[in-house]
Amino acid sequence: MTSGSGVRKHRIAGAIRKHLSSELAREVADPRLFSLAISGVELTPDLSIARVSVRLMMGGDEDQARSAAMAALGRIAPGLRSTLSPVLRMRRVPELRFFYDEAADINAEIEGVLRDIQREDEEKRRELDARGGVRTLAGSAGEDEREDS
Repeated sequence: MTSGSGVRKHRIAGAIRKHLSSELAREVADPRLFSLAISGVELTPDLSIARVSVRLMMGGDEDQARSAAMAALGRIAPGLRSTLSPVLRMRRVPELRFFYDEAADINAEIEGVLRDIQREDEEKRRELDARGGVRTLAGSAGEDEREDS
């Protein structure tokens, strides 16, 4: 792929993302799609298919809400594609394929686990401080050397 076509692909993906975001926010009346956000658009090298990554801002942790939103998107995909035609001004507008982006949900889950670990570490530190603390290995080695001198 030449750099010129890479720039074109990136520009088209950005235009698709911007247009779909505004269409979903303003024109779509389906309540299952109110908290939907487009997290990315990737185009195939021949520009025939746009893989649109979406996520729910609220309720994304519920499988039922995800599947309902994805089903609704599947039903309105042809209509959304037709609204892209005047925006993209291409001979053939890419087919829209929607995928749920689980990365943000996984990140939130990992952050929650890390917060729990940090909280446990702080509790253990407080317990140790309350008992008078514990010398670290580095600190006790330094004291041993001073005693030998």
